[in-house]
Amino acid sequence: MNSKIISLVIACVLSVTVFAKTPLLSVAPSATASVYDVYYKGTEAGNVKVSIYSSNNALVFSETINNVTSFKRPYNFSNLSQGEYTIVLEDKNGKQVENVSYRMNTVNSFIHVSEIANAENKYMLNVTNDGTESVYVKIYNNQNELLHEQQLKVTGTFGLVYNLSQVKTSSEVTFEVTTSNGKVQRMTF
Repeated sequence: MNSKIISLVIACVLSVTVFAKTPLLSVAPSATASVYDVYYKGTEAGNVKVSIYSSNNALVFSETINNVTSFKRPYNFSNLSQGEYTIVLEDKNGKQVENVSYRMNTVNSFIHVSEIANAENKYMLNVTNDGTESVYVKIYNNQNELLHEQQLKVTGTFGLVYNLSQVKTSSEVTFEVTTSNGKVQRMTF
């Protein structure tokens, strides 16, 4: 009985020793879009090589961080294409791998332009989104000549009245509203 207990205690001590030498790796999306924070916690100071590979196993980034026991480091994916990436950390205890799925932060938006009732040649632009984006507004006459052009930065809900009574030369105007995420809406009145 005592030999079984002693064997069990030795096995537990050995397993704790083995697990204590394994560094901890964690990868988490940052509060900043397209940035992933890599957390590393080793048991003693040493060099750590960080490599990032694309889904087709091409090396897209590599660096060695010297003489560290632990670190938190941001890695910016904004210049990379959307897709699957592998982050590999190598130290004297071996290699650890973490996979990330990078998706660009997209903003969903709703665009609406309408004629204002009982107000001749006045139009209301409404933009609602769940983030921040640039909105480009172009207004054309019926000969497709540009009457007005404007760039706006919109966060949340935005409204603007356009008074075209001084520039309207025909019976028809077209609003073309484009967002920085590629959404295009054309409305003719």
